[in-house]
Amino acid sequence: MKRLFAGAALLAAFTLAGCAPHAAVKPDSTITLSLDEAGKQVADADEQKVLDALKMIEAGKIQLAIDGPLTEVVSKYEAMYAGKPGKVFCARGLVDALAYAGMGAKAVNGNADVSVQVIGPAWAQAYWARGYAYSEMARYADARAELEKALVLSPMDSQYKSELAFTYQRSGDWEKMLALYQEAEGDAGISGATPEDAVRLKCVALRGQGYALVELHRLDEATGAYQGCLKLVPGEPKSLAELGYIQGLRAKAH
Repeated sequence: MKRLFAGAALLAAFTLAGCAPHAAVKPDSTITLSLDEAGKQVADADEQKVLDALKMIEAGKIQLAIDGPLTEVVSKYEAMYAGKPGKVFCARGLVDALAYAGMGAKAVNGNADVSVQVIGPAWAQAYWARGYAYSEMARYADARAELEKALVLSPMDSQYKSELAFTYQRSGDWEKMLALYQEAEGDAGISGATPEDAVRLKCVALRGQGYALVELHRLDEATGAYQGCLKLVPGEPKSLAELGYIQGLRAKAH
């Protein structure tokens, strides 16, 4: 299975057109997001830095991307929220923003009186992109540390969980890889800002599960995972190729 990377899936934070930019969900929860009038996500300056860093990574300037724009974005938010009470979450869209706002007050040491702020995705994306960059350099322990930071901010983000699962693929921890891809599948509908995004994220997670299940010699379950992706995306080439591989394994066993 090839590298599961979806840089184009980076989505901007948004504001509902015609609504106040700060929408109170409950007394201790505030969502701060931004949409254009058509309801499309618009990247802010920090998200653009992350996108620029991804281009640098793809051009082979990996360490420069980490040390430059990605660390710049991370340092900005770490300084901004250092020592402040309450909990901050990063959301890609309204669905995950509402989910975080609803769960947030209970997520801080069981104390329901803490404030919760849901902001756009740039901070978590910067951690994710640093994790992706470290994976590209085969520094998987460093990648995991960054991806786990991203998931603290966005605990229901399917893409981040799939990226973390990939690091366990590279170290051969198939059970951990499988568990994370299963979580990523479950979170696809929440962290996908559009139905198309949700389908793409779910298919990535199903393919990842299929890969892990093959390595665990659970071929019937692996077949089911790849077929699940094909139900979502008929003719999806990677799933078809992996199903062919499974058929070959079964033929060799007889």
